[in-house]
Amino acid sequence: MSKAIRVTIGGKELTLRGEHEELIRSSVREVNQQLQTLQESIPDQSTSMLQTLAALNLAEQYLTSEERRAADAAALEVAVREIERMTAYLKQACS
Repeated sequence: MSKAIRVTIGGKELTLRGEHEELIRSSVREVNQQLQTLQESIPDQSTSMLQTLAALNLAEQYLTSEERRAADAAALEVAVREIERMTAYLKQACS
């Protein structure tokens, strides 16, 4: 069951709903870190522009992570096939 979680994002208080409070709080910390970093590096930008840039940065990080995960999964599949091939060879050699 989802519960109400009070958070502050970019200085604004919000109530979010979810089942995984720590995941939500970690996500909020990441968003706030992105906003703070952008504010420090380009202070003349509007809040809405900073929020848009933060969203784009986070989306890029997510997609990069997904690409790495897919590449790792593919490499793991290759390794499993190689181990299976080696196991079959060793079984045959020991017979």
